[in-house]
Amino acid sequence: MPSAVIDACCLIDLFASGHAEAILRAAAFDWHVPVAVQSEVQFVRQHDPQQPGQTIAVAADFAPLFSSAALCACKPEDNQELTRFTQYAAIFRSDGEAMCLAIAESRGWIVATDDRKAIRMGQAAGLTVISCPELVKIWVDTAKPATPVLQGALTDIQFLAQFRPNSSMPCYKWWNDQLAKAGP
Repeated sequence: MPSAVIDACCLIDLFASGHAEAILRAAAFDWHVPVAVQSEVQFVRQHDPQQPGQTIAVAADFAPLFSSAALCACKPEDNQELTRFTQYAAIFRSDGEAMCLAIAESRGWIVATDDRKAIRMGQAAGLTVISCPELVKIWVDTAKPATPVLQGALTDIQFLAQFRPNSSMPCYKWWNDQLAKAGP
């Protein structure tokens, strides 16, 4: 099973979907989350059960993903990774993207991110980069969730994580087509 490292933006999207573990498992990677990403993903938004249409911030709960081994923690382990992390950190506004790229580059891992700059830099470094829309599509192709479940996941990603794929992302058309099936 190939290894992959996931960035905060992508992980927040998966948490928002309500199906993070299922989506991670469907991709069939050995998933790793850098300690810097864990620090960045302290809270996620959920629907407020007291006020429909509103959200509340709740602590991000990594425990179920760690205990089920769907995700494991990682950090730079040698001078090469620390040096690349420092170099990437000078370029990015967050340590999460920098640590993801440094570790993936050093270890030959896949990178999951929705950050445009991280995507460009990862691809320029010869890394395989995958985005949230691609991960969700793999889940759909593998697990075949019911259409209302899929549409709910996509809607929640857009509303709670405030993520919409841009037109240059793989699966952009597929994402919008799935939401269009719900109608107005």
